[in-house]
Amino acid sequence: MKGYSSRAWADYGGMLNAMLCLLHCAAGPLLLAWWSGQKQEPDPLWDLLFLLVSGVLVVGATWRLTAWRLKAALWAFFTLFAVTILLADAYPWMELAQYGTSVGLLGTHLLNLRHCRRAAPVA
Repeated sequence: MKGYSSRAWADYGGMLNAMLCLLHCAAGPLLLAWWSGQKQEPDPLWDLLFLLVSGVLVVGATWRLTAWRLKAALWAFFTLFAVTILLADAYPWMELAQYGTSVGLLGTHLLNLRHCRRAAPVA
């Protein structure tokens, strides 16, 4: 059970990060309206912070993961997430893809958590 519990932090953290990213993306238009009145630009480091944290959590979640489909899905959603974040300034419609990749990461972390729970040896 120790192997499972040491990796569960990555899945819980990944789900939390995806939820925070969804909230950040949903509040983005409201924040932009507020910043336009303040004559300040939003800090682009928030997107890079979500990307960095998401990458660390995907590495932690896939560490020694034997289910190759879950591993591939986590890395695919993370790769799409990274591409949408990096291209969002050039292509505004990429923000919609960010919602999809965040939901995909959230769901895949949830599936991985469930898989690891079922595959953990009973003590």
